Amino acid sequence: MKTTLVLTALTAALSMALSACGSQAEPAAPTKEAPAAAPQQAAPSEPVSAAEEAAARAGQSSQAVFPVGYRGEWDYSDDGCAKDESGTRFVISANEIKGYEDTSKLVALETLEGEGDAIRVVLENQSSEGDHTLVQILRLSPVAGISLRVEQDGKTVRANRCDPV
Repeated sequence: MKTTLVLTALTAALSMALSACGSQAEPAAPTKEAPAAAPQQAAPSEPVSAAEEAAARAGQSSQAVFPVGYRGEWDYSDDGCAKDESGTRFVISANEIKGYEDTSKLVALETLEGEGDAIRVVLENQSSEGDHTLVQILRLSPVAGISLRVEQDGKTVRANRCDPV
């Protein structure tokens, strides 16, 4: 994909240079030293988010983002949302989960087909206990996302949404 982006950028630069000179020349034919690359078959691709597509078009690396419904303040404690500060509260932003003593950067995200609003995420976690890679499955409740189930290593815990939906 990087090669395609580079070739596209070079072609665009060549076209702009030629139009600046006032000529409408055809692209140069490939020489024997540098034969044209054979067209590649389009491989089936995974759907990408608008943010990933925009990043790819800008020549930047794409970055996974949490769907909007998952973003917000959550708390593992039943009464944690009622407190100003809670050691069990965490915030999900576009590309990270920030807890009381740790931060997890989103590395990859996969929508789980046939499981409603469920996603599988890979996170790079930094905490006082060290850096770890975490794999979690997150499931929003069907009732306006008022709770979130977090599954990791075969164990599931529930968190309540603290901010209004």
